[in-house]
Amino acid sequence: MKRLVLLTATTIILSCSSELINEESTTPTQYTLTVIVKEGGIVTPEATGIYSEGAQLTLSAIPDEGYIFCRWLGTDNDSEGCLQQNLVGGGAAGGARGGARCIIKMNSNREVQAFFEIIPD
Repeated sequence: MKRLVLLTATTIILSCSSELINEESTTPTQYTLTVIVKEGGIVTPEATGIYSEGAQLTLSAIPDEGYIFCRWLGTDNDSEGCLQQNLVGGGAAGGARGGARCIIKMNSNREVQAFFEIIPD
């Protein structure tokens, strides 16, 4: 009788632990995206949040009146300085307020910043 109780208890414990393993392996890894814009424009869509691993988001930087989009920081293809195309001929010279898009693939926690500058006179 003791063997039957022990065997039943062992079977229940093992089946419960295998269910926990299966639940853990099906839960996707999630990462946090933080989007920062200080002054001069907005980023759409409002994307700050938690995303599953592999999620891909397209962000658009839209400058306010009198500003031009300068650059992204925290993306897979950052630029060091302001994008010259936005400052010369591509936006400011023609009177247009140039914007830009970037694609973010969520494979880690990310912090992305959009920088804008006042259009030079």
